[in-house]
Amino acid sequence: MTVANAQTGGSLKGIYFQLAGITIFAFQNVIIKWISGDYPVHEIVFVRSLVAVGPLLLLARFQGGLDALRTRKPWSHLVRSVMMLATFTSFFLALAVLPLGETVTLFYTGPIFITILSVRFLSERVALDGWLAVALGFAGVAVMLRPGAGVFDPAAFLVLFAALCYAAVAVITRRMGGTENGVSMAFYPTVMYLVFTFLIGLAVGDGSFDGGNHGSLQFMFRAWKFPTGFDFLLMVVLGFIGAYGFYFLSQAYRLTRPSIIAPFEYIAVPLGALMGYLFWEDIPGAGVLPGMMLIVGSGVYVLVRGRTPCTAKSPPRSESAAGPDPENPVQSDPDRRRR
Repeated sequence: MTVANAQTGGSLKGIYFQLAGITIFAFQNVIIKWISGDYPVHEIVFVRSLVAVGPLLLLARFQGGLDALRTRKPWSHLVRSVMMLATFTSFFLALAVLPLGETVTLFYTGPIFITILSVRFLSERVALDGWLAVALGFAGVAVMLRPGAGVFDPAAFLVLFAALCYAAVAVITRRMGGTENGVSMAFYPTVMYLVFTFLIGLAVGDGSFDGGNHGSLQFMFRAWKFPTGFDFLLMVVLGFIGAYGFYFLSQAYRLTRPSIIAPFEYIAVPLGALMGYLFWEDIPGAGVLPGMMLIVGSGVYVLVRGRTPCTAKSPPRSESAAGPDPENPVQSDPDRRRR
């Protein structure tokens, strides 16, 4: 087999892993939205994380055992975990009330925020075309939110906050990437989610703070209750999705260069719109589609340009994070480069 054929084969395998990861995370969004009217978000995340610990330990066994879980940066893990919890909690809270396709699209402003944060915290320089892509992305946000149109839902700001937190996670991950491996970057946040959501449950899980009229507030402060058999099964599925979904994405970036594989993240946008239509009959309005196109176009351009269109002052190993999957630890794994 020639080097060129090997590289092509690796790229194809990487694309397959990427599509598999994106697809199962799309089903995660469907499940979260489906059960969001009956359980609080912190209970769902608690059960999901509890289930995910087992598969992650199994992955650690095949990647070096307990040595794979050793870390030199416990405080960085803590900060990263808090930001990751804020990322997908905010995303899930918005998902409870917003159309699925629009929620996913707004979240994919993540690479745009990474561009901005990279300038401030990673000392990277952004060319003019990079800033134009950022501007087009935010123009797409404005089009989708349609301020003054009478149809704006404040939950949209939760999605944008989630995207901003995701960008912060990506920057932190790039700083940690020289010493931490993929398994530890997924395992420690999962354990911390258990602790955080358990404490949140103790504080507000009795439902005493419930009573808001907005769906996102109800999803946050609803009382814990033991899930029914089918709902519990769905939460268990969420745990396996969380554990193995990131593994598929990790394999994708190990086998294929980020500049090739990252744009495939945006398959999540039409997939989210399709899921929204199939399960809730959501149809994006004519005013929403142009905004989606602007956000997706600017995000893909940012990713294709590599390093979130920056000329970095840092060493080459500080490659751009992948697309907006806050639980994808591959950004941290130095072994993924050029495999």
